[in-house]
Amino acid sequence: MSPSFLPETRLTEEGLLERLLGLYEEERELYAQVLQFSRDQGAAVSSGGSLASVRRILERKKGCLDLIGRLELTEHRTKVAWEKGRHGWSAPGRRKLHEAVQEVAGLIEEILVAEEKNDLILIEQTRVV
Repeated sequence: MSPSFLPETRLTEEGLLERLLGLYEEERELYAQVLQFSRDQGAAVSSGGSLASVRRILERKKGCLDLIGRLELTEHRTKVAWEKGRHGWSAPGRRKLHEAVQEVAGLIEEILVAEEKNDLILIEQTRVV
């Protein structure tokens, strides 16, 4: 391996890492909003909120999820490039990316729990009617 190859590899790693960390930071912020909307939805349904207010919450949540989908599509090539070269990337770089992904995954898990609670609230309310 020639010495001139290493700096080029490092720059590629740094560029990819910067893009992916930026992606996951944006996703983290959006998933945090989705989590809050899910909690708001549960509170609205529990308190007998209007169907219009629940729909507004659902529309906001859908907007965030749509944006996440567009972000994922935008950075698809970056993710593929990272995956192809990940075995050659530095341990600190891999660790930073892993931590960012774990943070997003944790929010997704919280959203799933909130959504399950929302489903149970709706099921309970349909039994009462």
